[in-house]
Amino acid sequence: MKSAKRLVLILLSFLIIFCYMTLTGKASGGVSKTVRVGYYQNEAFQEGASENSVKSGYAYEYYRKISEYTGWNYEYVYGDFVTVYNMLLKGEVDMVAGLAYTEERSRIISYPESPMGTELYSLVKHEGDETITTSPSSLQGKSIGVLNSAIKESLEEFLVEKKINANIVSFRDYDALLSAFDKREVDTLAGESDGIYDRSHAETLYSFGESDYYICTSKDRSDLLKELNEAQKQLFLEYPDYISSLRNKYYPETLASRAFTQSEKNWLNTHDSIVVGYLNNYLPYSDTDENGKVTGIVKDLLPYVFKELGYDSMTIKYVPYDSYDDMVMAIDEGDIELAFPVGGGLFFSEEDGLFISKPVISSLTDLIYSTDYYDNSQQLFAVNEKNKLQYYYIMTHYPDAKIEFYPSTDACLKAVLNGEATYTTLNGLRTASMLKRADFDKLSFRQLGYADDRCFGIKIGNDGLLKLIDRGLSRTGSEYINNLSSVYSDRMYTYTFKDFLKDNFIGAFIVFLAVLATLCLLLAYSVYVNNKRIKEKEKSKKDLELANREKFVFLNKMTNYMRDPINNIVTLIKFSENAKDIQLIKENLTKMDAHSKDLMTILNNILNISSFESGQVKLQDQLSLYNFFGKRVLVVEDTLPNQTITGNIMKKAGMEVQVANDGLDAFEKVKAAPSGYFDAILINVDEKDLQGFLFIKRIRELEDDIRSEVPVIAITGDDSDNEKEKIIKSGLNGYITKPYDVNAVLDKMSGIIL
Repeated sequence: MKSAKRLVLILLSFLIIFCYMTLTGKASGGVSKTVRVGYYQNEAFQEGASENSVKSGYAYEYYRKISEYTGWNYEYVYGDFVTVYNMLLKGEVDMVAGLAYTEERSRIISYPESPMGTELYSLVKHEGDETITTSPSSLQGKSIGVLNSAIKESLEEFLVEKKINANIVSFRDYDALLSAFDKREVDTLAGESDGIYDRSHAETLYSFGESDYYICTSKDRSDLLKELNEAQKQLFLEYPDYISSLRNKYYPETLASRAFTQSEKNWLNTHDSIVVGYLNNYLPYSDTDENGKVTGIVKDLLPYVFKELGYDSMTIKYVPYDSYDDMVMAIDEGDIELAFPVGGGLFFSEEDGLFISKPVISSLTDLIYSTDYYDNSQQLFAVNEKNKLQYYYIMTHYPDAKIEFYPSTDACLKAVLNGEATYTTLNGLRTASMLKRADFDKLSFRQLGYADDRCFGIKIGNDGLLKLIDRGLSRTGSEYINNLSSVYSDRMYTYTFKDFLKDNFIGAFIVFLAVLATLCLLLAYSVYVNNKRIKEKEKSKKDLELANREKFVFLNKMTNYMRDPINNIVTLIKFSENAKDIQLIKENLTKMDAHSKDLMTILNNILNISSFESGQVKLQDQLSLYNFFGKRVLVVEDTLPNQTITGNIMKKAGMEVQVANDGLDAFEKVKAAPSGYFDAILINVDEKDLQGFLFIKRIRELEDDIRSEVPVIAITGDDSDNEKEKIIKSGLNGYITKPYDVNAVLDKMSGIIL
């Protein structure tokens, strides 16, 4: 009974879980609910309100984020605002975004617990229309265009409160409203400050109301409302700043940022140029290049800012400063009107007598330390005395730290490297490039949690310029500035030859040592074999000296061959070590690569015994396609290198090779072998070894016709007519001369034995 009850309980639990997952659109198998979304066009808020259009915008991204928690699939139903709102009332769509709260609406549609954003409502006039001012009474008798939504209700309340009789003109969607305003069919426009940002010919008067706005659901979709509430709660817990970041992304500039204030107008009316101070040695923000010109973010950003403000003809003069204090003093004395970069927050900027603009760019700061001297019980910071930004950061976040000043950022890094200081700091945009340098490869860094802003600095009191710069930065947006940052961060670091050696020299040096070691072993082995052979044969001192002399000649030639590429590589290294011209370094590296390949070729030739010089022997790897497969040849040479080289030519042509040391040795091998065993004999007949001619005489005197008629070819270094005549008369079948022409050798062989 107990088992049966337990089984029933288990089945009931599974049934409950299945029903819950089915109701929430997440049943097993990954099936999700399809939610019908009423989607209307509203610039920056919802873009792409038609089939096959690319969708984007504040509300669209918010929809997608919510679906990460709910698993919803969306079916988009298109129309203008009024149309999709009426569809929501009829249940023809399930939800619509961007609806302000009203008591009347709350009775016919469902609102979630949390809004998706907050919106200010502003009144906007045509730029240059002096009949309408910031006084609400100037709206008497004027026409005001407004969307037929909660904004209209807020506008009506405002006009009643101010006792203004104005003509309200309602529109079904923003496109029609903005078009009417642009054509001056209405005198003013009432709208969301964020939703109508792209109006350069408009001027904001003032805000007349605000409200939260929501994603609302149809009354009959309580299931969606419940899931939406849960999703928004979870979103807030995981990303509490999500709404703020979304607003900054899609509304970096509002309608208000398009209309100049009086102080801004005053500054623009009195200026056609501006003098800007910037800090040297502070890329990617600012620096002076090798031609004495400004470089860094400041160079490109300011012209772009004034272009966005509609003043691309503004003349900008740049003045460099090596010290932050000197730059701040120049602002105070009126030598410059704008400084970059400045920072440190409101307190330190006030101490310096500066307004600071909105952040141009923010980055995290990195704590730099050396693992060799790391001691977290001490807080001794090395600070660049010329860059107060670093000092301000440390004083703000490490008020108890001890500070030692150094003349530059490099000096600070070296102080940490040498153990003179525990830490220094680097702006996050500079760390990677600074620590790439070979000098600082032993330094480590840890990213700190405090963002550090880089701003423009303006003298306190010059609020017109401050507002202009803030306005221009809003219009510029973060993407353009981040791209500039990437460009100039890459230019901070020049890859030097020293860095190349750091990255590649160890591997290359190991390979080079391995090559030399192999060569030395090969040569040592060759000497060893040669000496052993001489001792075993108990040759005379003269023969031993001759063999050693030939080996010396061989080693000398190999040394000469290798000397040139090695010397060239060493010379190029010295030329490149202090070079700053990256093109010259690249050219030198190309030359070094070529010399390295030459050196490797020489080594391969030695190791393969396929191409080298020794004494009279010269072998070129030019084998033609002959078919000597299965032919047997006896090679008679008096030295190991000569035996090896001549034998390898024959082997590469497909022959089977045996070796004899002299004529007597060869004669014994022919007699001992079966009749017809050798198809040809190659024998050295140089004057220093008369056994070659004795050998041919004895071979021809053999009674065995097959043995006595074996083809015998002479090898000689004497190409004189006398030598040729002597060879022919001796009964030899032909001759080949040194240094070898491989094709000629094989041609001779084929004519005799094939």
